Amino acid sequence: MDSNLIKSMPHRRTQIEHLYNLFAHKNEPQIESVYIYGGPSSGKTVVVQRVLEILEVNHAVINLIECYSSRILFESILNKISGHKLNPLNPTPYARCDNMMDFLYNIEKLNEVKKLDGFVLVLDSAEELRNMEFNLLPCFLRLRELTGISICVVLISELVFEKFYTKGGGIEPIKIHFPQYNKIELLEILSLDIDYCRNMILEHFNKFIEFDLDFYKNYLNLFLSVFYRSCRDLSELRYMSRINFIKYCEPVINNEHTIEDSMALWRHISPILKSSLEVLYLRLDTTKSANIKEKPNPTLELPFYAKYILIAAYLASYNPAKDDKRLFMKHHGKQKKKLKDIKLKSKVSEQLNTQLGPKPFVFDRLLAIFYSILDDKDNKMGFNNNVLVQISSLIELRLLSLVSDSCFLDGQKYKCNVNFEFIQFVSKSVGFEIKKYLSDFSHI
Repeated sequence: MDSNLIKSMPHRRTQIEHLYNLFAHKNEPQIESVYIYGGPSSGKTVVVQRVLEILEVNHAVINLIECYSSRILFESILNKISGHKLNPLNPTPYARCDNMMDFLYNIEKLNEVKKLDGFVLVLDSAEELRNMEFNLLPCFLRLRELTGISICVVLISELVFEKFYTKGGGIEPIKIHFPQYNKIELLEILSLDIDYCRNMILEHFNKFIEFDLDFYKNYLNLFLSVFYRSCRDLSELRYMSRINFIKYCEPVINNEHTIEDSMALWRHISPILKSSLEVLYLRLDTTKSANIKEKPNPTLELPFYAKYILIAAYLASYNPAKDDKRLFMKHHGKQKKKLKDIKLKSKVSEQLNTQLGPKPFVFDRLLAIFYSILDDKDNKMGFNNNVLVQISSLIELRLLSLVSDSCFLDGQKYKCNVNFEFIQFVSKSVGFEIKKYLSDFSHI
């Protein structure tokens, strides 16, 4: 077993040993399927790829987030296995596959050219299979049986396997769990960034300061005391700890405090960390604000339609559904003023919907609002896969969150995660007047 891999992936020794036992013995029969599950940023994909690379196992990794239809999924797998690369001069895939039968036929045909015995197919974000045809998961679990080729399928997901309600008689794969890191483990993993942070300080301030591991761990303890309750995502914690470390070192760089003055440094960084907690997952750079009390200026770049989808999601989260007709339909009829409508003008800020937090909304309502606010006919577009891809991207960016299981009969429910200041900035960038369409402000 590779000792360097275990050192570079702390607290994943058990999982690495499991994978070695499954794939290191090439003379033994290949297993049929493996299901790897755990929370976000728990090292699932990285560990699997590193183990397969070290063992020199022929493999292909497909991210299902990029495959919003079964045809694209099949063609992406065949392109990866065959080594076929798409480019502007050659945009056609290796083979066109419209269904599972076409895919199985092309796999068998490809096996005649490239021997695929011992091949490992890794499907990342496997929970997306639940939104595709019901026969995909059972077929992938039985791929060796259906093709007669010794191919192992590795599924990587954030969900437990019981969440997949298979109707096609899928077999039970071998399961490997990647548990979430605890606070002590996160501290140890984040402390590996010490050399990166030294270079970052030198690049940012053009000045080198010498600090040891104890100084950096002391900062991480302070950082985790603020962030650990709200976030266990390692990649997000790593990003936030790096950008806030610059602010933590500012008093030392400016000769206001010494490295040993930990209490003064804590008093300096405490309000900054609490301010950064408000923009968690948004990836906004708060280090550019000279005054910590100032709101950071959002710099997140989104495609044109993604901005309108985000605006529609915010409106769906913070407007009552009963107000949709009045706010978004041009010919909604006359509406009589009621006593409660008059009282809206005297509504205190604590009672505003924008202050009470987001409410869940269904997919159909999001689309209805999205198309109604796109009032420019030149920018009208029909319902297509591009809309679904933009919604998936917003979920990946944590700007939207999925709050229901896909097995609900009334459709999936979402929630908007951005605050009012952020959505105002996005609205201004596309020339949209957000207050005009919010129930809290539409009476003004």
